[in-house]
Amino acid sequence: MSRNPRLVPGPPSSRRALGGLLAVALVGAGCSSAREQDAPPAYDTGDAVQARVLPQLAATGEDVESADEAAWVVDATVADVDAGTAVTLVAETGDGTWETVSEAKTDGKGRVSLTSPADGELHVVVGEGDDAVGASVDTSDAPEASFTDDFDEDTVDEADGPWVTRDQGYIGVRTCSRASADAAEVADGVLRLSVTEDPDRRGDECQLPGRRKKFPYRLNGHVGTEASYAFTYGFAAARIRTQAARGQHSAFWMQAAGGQQPGGPAKGGAEIDVMEYFGDDHPEGGLTSFTYFLDEAGKKQTVGGWLPDAEELGDDWASDYHVFSVEWTPDEYVFRIDGRVTQRLEGETSGRPEFLILSLLSSDYELPRFNGELPEHMDVDWARVWETGPRP
Repeated sequence: MSRNPRLVPGPPSSRRALGGLLAVALVGAGCSSAREQDAPPAYDTGDAVQARVLPQLAATGEDVESADEAAWVVDATVADVDAGTAVTLVAETGDGTWETVSEAKTDGKGRVSLTSPADGELHVVVGEGDDAVGASVDTSDAPEASFTDDFDEDTVDEADGPWVTRDQGYIGVRTCSRASADAAEVADGVLRLSVTEDPDRRGDECQLPGRRKKFPYRLNGHVGTEASYAFTYGFAAARIRTQAARGQHSAFWMQAAGGQQPGGPAKGGAEIDVMEYFGDDHPEGGLTSFTYFLDEAGKKQTVGGWLPDAEELGDDWASDYHVFSVEWTPDEYVFRIDGRVTQRLEGETSGRPEFLILSLLSSDYELPRFNGELPEHMDVDWARVWETGPRP
């Protein structure tokens, strides 16, 4: 299946005004200024540096932006280097000037992720002068977008929109909350999902088993594309600003079309939780990425979990937008935040079409830890998919 509510094909090849974007990219990469030159960098080519260009998966900031304005991501691997080796990404900025647009350091396996606001030819370089080695990539080689919703118009619960409010009542792990179209609103280029009091149950209180404290019944923003769009293998991303309080969690996730079945992920599908955020000051850092599937016996198997060292990834989830993404192949899931790899789950993955879900849910187990004020909000600037088939 394929559905594109805004009919946005692949990103444009035009050169954008890059001055401010370059500054943002360099600050985010830990650079103080761009280094300009009149020609592409000189370096030895060969097998020492392997690089590939990914879609536009990085866009941090307070303001609403088009998905086409996000930065490209380049994944590179450098052979036979120590962890912490500096790698630069050089791009042509449109006026004949070449600049360093991103710098990062390798991990223990020589891998590094870099970002570029400029499209076109890009150069990954390690070292300087006669010792420099590198590789070139071009953004035209990245996958083209197959689904985009910038939320420039209401595409939730509309006849021609991909998103529908999911059917979830006062049951299961959310006996005190239910999904409602009243908790999902599109305005000013943003999908706002909320947790708010249920006006139909105002005055009633929900009491959990074994708890003295009672809680107001809640409405949850909870939408998905199960009726209109699903895909198998590729990249899925959403630019999200989370809620701040505990007691509910923002989420971007996918489920198998038609429901999960026993038999392992390749046969039965999986739930792919690209991100969940459980609120500021969470003892585990608040961020998770994981997947679960049903084994041959129908027993739930979970892989992944809390992101280690979440505080190193940022502390502005509720004030700034970030792009949360997954790269899904038959052999692994790679989770990223603004292009930076945060979790890599290797092994058999879902082999069935999966649909997109965006939600702000207040589960029963979270309510005793609620430390905010209703309503709480999760804002989604855009959602996008790049279908690749089994191999990117």
